[in-house]
Amino acid sequence: MTNNLETDSNEFQFGDWEFNVDDNSIKNLQSHHVERLEPKVGDLLRVLLNANHEVVSKKTLMAELWPTVVVGDDTLAKTVSRLRSALGEKASCADLIETIPKRGYRLKKSRPASTKGRDTFVENQQRVVNIRWALTFIGVVGSTFALWFWGLAVHNSDQLEEKLNRADSLYMKFDEQSNEAALALYEDILETEQANTHAQAGVVNAMVQRVVRWPESEPEQGSNGPSIRSALASGQLSTPEAKLMLERARLMAERAVRESPKSTQALKALGFVYSAEGKLDRAIEQYQRAISVDGGEWRSMINLGELFNLTKQPEAALKMFTRAYFAMQSNYAKEAQYIGPWQPSLGVVIAQMHQQLGDQENALSWAEKVLELEPFERNASSIYLNAAVAMGKVERVTLFCESYATKLDLPRVCKELLQ
Repeated sequence: MTNNLETDSNEFQFGDWEFNVDDNSIKNLQSHHVERLEPKVGDLLRVLLNANHEVVSKKTLMAELWPTVVVGDDTLAKTVSRLRSALGEKASCADLIETIPKRGYRLKKSRPASTKGRDTFVENQQRVVNIRWALTFIGVVGSTFALWFWGLAVHNSDQLEEKLNRADSLYMKFDEQSNEAALALYEDILETEQANTHAQAGVVNAMVQRVVRWPESEPEQGSNGPSIRSALASGQLSTPEAKLMLERARLMAERAVRESPKSTQALKALGFVYSAEGKLDRAIEQYQRAISVDGGEWRSMINLGELFNLTKQPEAALKMFTRAYFAMQSNYAKEAQYIGPWQPSLGVVIAQMHQQLGDQENALSWAEKVLELEPFERNASSIYLNAAVAMGKVERVTLFCESYATKLDLPRVCKELLQ
């Protein structure tokens, strides 16, 4: 949220209600009933209170409450309706929440609760008595409660970790539907934990992925979309819609880095945004920072290698891809579900780059590494055979082709040799 949500007081009194910013709750001063608000509903109330009786436009409210996604009037109307429901108002009631046609909403009669005077003093004295009684009670049952609370915290932490892992798995599938599902899960986590760096980085990555890979409303069936290179070249990242999405992603990523400057997730996400914005030098800097924090950060290494390729630094790219490959190997036991699909493909890229540089020996060696991970991988097989032929290793080619023939259709090189 922006600074518009910050207040000088943690409590506000408006009408017959008191709003506690710290725990996002409202208290009816007549019945003393306390109710916790949903995160977005509480954010809405804070924005209206900070406006100091002024009308807040729908556009401002939507930007404040949903800075990372584009929502319509219907979503805002439903949130206003939930706030009115919590306050016991009907949609047509304007006692507290006033609808200003074609403009927005206004909250009336609001003032800080710190002006309550002697009533507050009396209530505070009663609170002292209540606290003393509570401390005596805690002395009796404190240990049991502490154990229960600790167990609840662990349970909630496990649930959060599970949801983050599920979102990460969806994101790494790199198809549009899974990307949107991952984005929804990350945003759901931020509803209750706005400062969760992992979820913030996830939202940023999914938003950038959306504008890079699927700029059209109806992409081709099964298409994974273009790369950063082709997306930048096509101009699709320069449309007003793409710029707005990338700006929102950048603001969230920059905030995440400010709050967690040693988070490799936040640093990598910011690098990804800068890449999509065409700020390649700044993107390279962020990826290098992430790698300096964690020498095994293979995701940032791959992205950095791609940027080196994009900026015509093939030797630096090859070095970084190679480093990423061995970092994957070291981290495989911890991240098998993510590394498994990626490592053979990265090995093929490295083998191809060696071949393009005329280094047939290293091309052959890297093709062998890939084939150890994924026997009969087609691209690696082709590189292996072509490199072996170029080096005059006819016996190795024959043995490979004979082995291949018992399993799958022969690669083109084998067919040509056996004709």
